[in-house]
Amino acid sequence: MRGRGAGCAAVLLMLLSGCGDGGQKADGPPKRETTAAGADGHADPGKVFTDAELKAALLPAKAIGPRAKKPEITLGLFNRQFGSGDWSACEPGDGTRAELAQMRGASAEQWVRPDPDKISEGDPYVYERLVSMPAERAGHYLDLRRQLHEACPRVTVDTEAAPVDEHHEARDLPDLGDEAVLETTRTTGGDEYDGTPHYEAEVRVGGVLVIVGAGTDKDLTIASAAQAVVRVRTELYKAL
Repeated sequence: MRGRGAGCAAVLLMLLSGCGDGGQKADGPPKRETTAAGADGHADPGKVFTDAELKAALLPAKAIGPRAKKPEITLGLFNRQFGSGDWSACEPGDGTRAELAQMRGASAEQWVRPDPDKISEGDPYVYERLVSMPAERAGHYLDLRRQLHEACPRVTVDTEAAPVDEHHEARDLPDLGDEAVLETTRTTGGDEYDGTPHYEAEVRVGGVLVIVGAGTDKDLTIASAAQAVVRVRTELYKAL
């Protein structure tokens, strides 16, 4: 959407051409928000939710795209393994991964395609997972993820064809939830890996981890994470 001052040479022209509050023109779809408040201070930090409650707080398909269809949702205990390859060469790679693997919590996840007719590997999608833990543990989870990326920015992984390198990076996302990390993974080596970045946002909202990825689409990843944060804040924590 164009800024209010674009094309307005003077105050008189603004009034005549409608460049004030009521005369904005759209150059396409409105820009999606990339920030959203968290829930700290609005809820019991020890409160946890069931997988059924988390399921109800997942984004509706229409929030991803007007043509998106209701996806299949998977419920269960969160038990996430992080990455393959040899992490022992970097400290504290293996130890941090082992601690992350011990993190547990109820979870609900879904995959949504904005265009249900586009189902090839490279077509747009949004992956969302909600995980419930006490707030302190959820914060520790994000700390461990940061540590792992900082300590192990490059990991070699054996494949059937030849070894490849995974490049990992994490940076904080300001003003998204109570705290948030954007993780970037690139794979190089062999004939099929060109180093194209893939993105995933991990956000803490009180004691709920909001994990959202949209493959190679960074903007869609962050914007969808912001939508998911708002829904968790309102549906689970009843915070406006």
